[in-house]
Amino acid sequence: MNAEDISSRIKISPRTALFIAATCGILLAICLVIYFGISEVWDALATAGWSGMAAILCAYLVSLLLCAWSWRVLLVEKYPQNRIMLFLWARWIRDCVGNLLAIPGAGEAASARELVKSGVKLDVAAATTIVDMTTELLSQLIYTFIGLVLLFAYHPDEPAAWWAAGGLLIATVAVVGFLIAQRNGLFLFLETLPEKLGLTRAWEGQLDSGSIHTAIQNIYREKREVAASAGLHLLGWLAGAAETWLALYFMGNQLSAGDVLSLESLVFALRTAAFVVPWAAGVQEGGYIVVGALFGLGPDVALALSLLKRAKEVIAGAPGLLAWHFAEGKRFWKGRLAESQK
Repeated sequence: MNAEDISSRIKISPRTALFIAATCGILLAICLVIYFGISEVWDALATAGWSGMAAILCAYLVSLLLCAWSWRVLLVEKYPQNRIMLFLWARWIRDCVGNLLAIPGAGEAASARELVKSGVKLDVAAATTIVDMTTELLSQLIYTFIGLVLLFAYHPDEPAAWWAAGGLLIATVAVVGFLIAQRNGLFLFLETLPEKLGLTRAWEGQLDSGSIHTAIQNIYREKREVAASAGLHLLGWLAGAAETWLALYFMGNQLSAGDVLSLESLVFALRTAAFVVPWAAGVQEGGYIVVGALFGLGPDVALALSLLKRAKEVIAGAPGLLAWHFAEGKRFWKGRLAESQK
């Protein structure tokens, strides 16, 4: 049996591929901690303490509120009952599911469902979620650009800056391409795909042909709201940089605001590029070590910083997952009770 026959018989499902990627990333992170010294990393974490974690969580709450607000302004069809608290709840669920379950698209789907269950029409909920993701990506490009400008300004001889600039250019082309595809009927095509594949009966009642596409175009016509959403997301990214500054401050390693912006924007650019790796396991840790070295951070401090951010995601995300599970369970049993009373 030749290599071609063997490769044709080996089929790896997407779920298996994600599991392999996550396992490799986690093993890499563990190896990095062991290599650079468990005791040194632990000492850095212990220095930050609970006061450092509390400060990081406060900065995260500000970021979460800004992201919820940026999503809310896209709801061009006014729903009086959908106040900012609904979008804060939905955004929290999106982050919890996305960060902890690490299933691509699951956080966005879960958060859009929360909007629908609160009275927002399905096409509007889906459209606002898609456009919000787009404005978040656009704001991240701006955020990374600011970080790169600061990196070139303060570290002009750093060769890694040119690699980062090349990566930013590729990411910009990809995001602009995604934006153009939305404007030219990407989701209209996806909505009509079941009919083209002869699956109309299986999808009957699930899709309203063209509705999401139309809702997306309606949102993009409101240029002021779209610009406001991108601006609020940019403020959210800056609040995320404040998390890093606070974490380093409580660990006794102060960096300038410009260096923190450069560090955080480049690491998150790496995380975005490695979206196929669940939790960006290993990628985030390696990114903080490599990029942090440009600003004088030791590998033990860089790893401790990454682990503090991981701990923040668990502390903020676990209650959200439990609350979401409880809400879904309550809906399920309420539906079963309604059916039994018919």
